[in-house]
Amino acid sequence: MNGTVMLIIYVVLFGGIFYFLAIRPQRRQKQQHQEMITMLKRGDEVVTIGGAYGTVKKVGPDWVMIEIAPRTQVKYMKRAISSITTPDIEEEEEYVEDEEYEDEEVAEL
Repeated sequence: MNGTVMLIIYVVLFGGIFYFLAIRPQRRQKQQHQEMITMLKRGDEVVTIGGAYGTVKKVGPDWVMIEIAPRTQVKYMKRAISSITTPDIEEEEEYVEDEEYEDEEVAEL
């Protein structure tokens, strides 16, 4: 009798841990993705699940038209959009010139 009660406690405990570590975060992620899809608008820079980068040109009920190159547009299902990217402000990197080595120094290396 005591072993049966302990087994039930372990099963319930394992089920609770599984729910909080696996199912709940997955639901939250799915909800965030759905919210992101509903916020898509013309001009957004997006990345697809296949890794294609592009700019949204048209938005339909369940599809988006993405320009992946100049005058090249591809129609995707909304659920195929992985994320909306924000254009990064490119920072100018300082160009560091390589030190010039004399032939003798290079030969030693």
